[in-house]
Amino acid sequence: MNFPVSSRHLVYGSGLFALFLLLSLTACSSAPAAKRYELEGRVVAVDPAARQLTIAHQDIPGLMKGMTMPFTVSKSSSWIFQAIAPGDHIRATLVLSDHAELQDISFTQHSDTESDGTSALRIPQPGDEVPDFTLINQSGKTIHFHQFRGKPLLLTFIYTRCPFPEYCVRTSNNFSQVMQQLQKDPKAFSRAQLLSISIDPENDKPAVLRSYGEHYVGRVDPNFTHWEFASGSPQQVRQATDFFGLAYNQKDGQIVHGLRTVLIGKDGKVAKVYSGNDWKPDEVAADFIAATGA
Repeated sequence: MNFPVSSRHLVYGSGLFALFLLLSLTACSSAPAAKRYELEGRVVAVDPAARQLTIAHQDIPGLMKGMTMPFTVSKSSSWIFQAIAPGDHIRATLVLSDHAELQDISFTQHSDTESDGTSALRIPQPGDEVPDFTLINQSGKTIHFHQFRGKPLLLTFIYTRCPFPEYCVRTSNNFSQVMQQLQKDPKAFSRAQLLSISIDPENDKPAVLRSYGEHYVGRVDPNFTHWEFASGSPQQVRQATDFFGLAYNQKDGQIVHGLRTVLIGKDGKVAKVYSGNDWKPDEVAADFIAATGA
């Protein structure tokens, strides 16, 4: 599938772009030679289901400046998820070939929170009750999470200036496909509730969110009846991302973030968490229909 690439300003750090570029170049090589870089930093979030650690790492010489971002752990190092926790200090080797992964991991327990703009996060679990977060939608109206109770809610996190097809663009395209799948079942579609939350509140004001959303809702939901786009104050957004275990860092014009999609049951409790962007729209649509109890 071809995804439209945003023409808006690039705000990811040059280091993250370098990582994507390097992976692209090695993948195109007939015999890619793995490159190895030493990584050190603090664990921000642990996601065993996606086999990922989100790390606030120091500068990686020859690759990128220090930032906060998710890293996939090699299968041989999966044992780490039984021991490591947010706040721990980690050392590992970042191996780049046709993909990126962490190997040779070691860590030390550490409880102090460093002032790097991040905090230790917990991935929500099924059954967790979702607080009544408050945000502002694409029409400038205040929305409360408790207003969605009675029907399932599928939510995710994006920002409109995200330039990479593998991140927010893909997430929004996937949500559009979920909407199309639900539309095939009139009863399920009547109960559809989707919410995309922007982590860039300084830029993504209601008018910007509406313009962005119109590109994805298309003819399926032109009035934003079933799929809303929202943001809020920096504090309101951070409260929501912290609860849902999404790490992101805004510093010097950069926004580096993980990927998190969550299905909330009609009782207002977490039903399922989808990490990364590898989930299938038809499977998530099926999960949503099942959550309606139809």
